[in-house]
Amino acid sequence: MKTVTTAVILISVVCVAAGAQEQSHPSSLSVAAGARLNLADVLAEVRERNPDLKAAAAVSLAYKSRIKQAYLLKDPVIEFERMFTPSGKSFLGDAGERNISISQEIDNPYKLLLRRDIAKDEYAFYSVLYEAKERELAAKAKALFYEYYMASKAELIYNETVDILRGFSKIAEAKYSVGNASQSDAIKAQVELSRTLNMLVTVTQEKETAKAMLNALMDRETLSPLPGPQELEPSQPGADYEKLRAGALISNPGLKAYSFKVSQAERRLTLSKADYLPDFMLLYRKRKAPGQEMNNTYDVSLGLTVPLWFSKQKELVREAGADKEMAYAEYRAARNELSSSLREADIKARSSLRLLDLYRGSVIPQAEEALKIAQSGYQAEKTDFMDLLDAQRTLLDFRMDYYRYVADYQTWLARVEQLTAPLPGD
Repeated sequence: MKTVTTAVILISVVCVAAGAQEQSHPSSLSVAAGARLNLADVLAEVRERNPDLKAAAAVSLAYKSRIKQAYLLKDPVIEFERMFTPSGKSFLGDAGERNISISQEIDNPYKLLLRRDIAKDEYAFYSVLYEAKERELAAKAKALFYEYYMASKAELIYNETVDILRGFSKIAEAKYSVGNASQSDAIKAQVELSRTLNMLVTVTQEKETAKAMLNALMDRETLSPLPGPQELEPSQPGADYEKLRAGALISNPGLKAYSFKVSQAERRLTLSKADYLPDFMLLYRKRKAPGQEMNNTYDVSLGLTVPLWFSKQKELVREAGADKEMAYAEYRAARNELSSSLREADIKARSSLRLLDLYRGSVIPQAEEALKIAQSGYQAEKTDFMDLLDAQRTLLDFRMDYYRYVADYQTWLARVEQLTAPLPGD
């Protein structure tokens, strides 16, 4: 996959320069009180503003402009001749013969058609790379949005847990003050509270990091405010793997890029073989001469190249043949990688979906019930304080796991969509 990887790197280099020169525009995202960050708005902002995408579009446009350049003839040559100037005289006014000639190199039309088609393949290659970049950025934006969502949920859960632990601490201190609990219960409550506060700091940092990366992806200042994320409802998975794979082999722009490289290599091989064919030179000359017979006469000549050094053409054909084999091998490798990447994303998405359904349907409700029982038992002095803390910690972990599975599922589903979703207009 070296060819496409190199092309993507070149696009990324161009985008850095484009981003540095482009003036920033005000964002359309709302930060009004009570507003929530919507994923659709984020994706629209990325498509409209992202410098990488603009650079990829510019590269595609640049290669489109090369199509005509590939098959148009070279500029004609105009020559002014002064011939038979006597010794000691000026060639400007005393030349015996003054000629004007126009010559035009004419490449073999068959070669021109091949060069035009090669240029079209190059344009098609960079056009689908633009589509690949658009999909890549959409998947990246979704993944960052889900990270932001996960960190926001974690921050909320830890804040709720802090309030609960403070309540536990007050209960333990009250029971200790009347001699119904040991001092260690109050200490354990404070230790657990400190641990939770530390975790709250960590997830807040993760939230700010995700926010900064989302802003950067939307070409906004990293410290620009963002509203909290909108609530996520896990979407349903699509078709089974075989149908997804069949669609990906047709619509995936990365694979299409490799198919265009194969087509381009085949045309280059044909073009190298066409170098055995001659090119042409057309010349017209108008003459001004002293004698009546030669004055105002003209010459027309048609020349052609002679491909005499056949070893040169032979090596060109051999080189083009090797390039064709390499392009085809890269296409096969990209096809295999696409299939395996899609399989991995599909498996992980469906596994995450099963886990979050399990947590939502049974694991979390059971943990919530266990916490209620532990809390009632501790207040009734039927269970010790560690049972209460363990129940709270278990519920905390399960709630965090649930939202982690939600984020993982949506992220892997976005990866599936990146590999399989049909291109606009398909």
